[in-house]
Amino acid sequence: MALSGDTAQFLAGGEFPVPIAATSANGIVTPTIEFKPFGVRLSFTPTVLSKGVINLRIAPEVSELDFSNAVTISGTTIPSLVTRNATTTVELRDGQSFAIAGLLQANDLRNRSQLPWIGSVPVLGTLFSSNGYQKHETDLVILITPSLVQPAAPGQRLATPFDERLPSNDVDFFLMGQTEDKKRSSSYVNDRDRVVGPYGHIIRVTPTHNQ
Repeated sequence: MALSGDTAQFLAGGEFPVPIAATSANGIVTPTIEFKPFGVRLSFTPTVLSKGVINLRIAPEVSELDFSNAVTISGTTIPSLVTRNATTTVELRDGQSFAIAGLLQANDLRNRSQLPWIGSVPVLGTLFSSNGYQKHETDLVILITPSLVQPAAPGQRLATPFDERLPSNDVDFFLMGQTEDKKRSSSYVNDRDRVVGPYGHIIRVTPTHNQ
């Protein structure tokens, strides 16, 4: 969630340390540690225009550690980053969706193992060797649906996505192997000390004659 005109961002991942040489005023070089982020990162800047049009600038990024191209400095292994990112600006209305696709990644791996000497013999060597082939393709698709929201009333209790399930009891856990149970709609709305209200966590603006 963000105010109109302000930038919001989040990171679902972590940070890894990278040693950096820093020179002091006396000319002494001392190593320092700088942390680099990696994971799923998203930053967006929404601007609400007239007639409910939302101008949205969005910049998603997905990165992961790559130890196959790591660099070793003074016994410290520093992995590289495999990064896929995109930046775009669109205009759409409340509840409309659009997709960003085309962030592709393909990895091919081929292995061959054989017995020494005899595995290299034409035709006959096929019986004494084995081949392996692996192909891994990833297509990252990002779906965005902006929604206009309004503040909740004082004292109003809101539902969250975690309210849909409850911890299972001993019977369900030991006999059925279920760690949690899905909450029924009737108990969700009617039970005492429960969150009262509609499902979900998106609060949409109700149009009126003066909006």
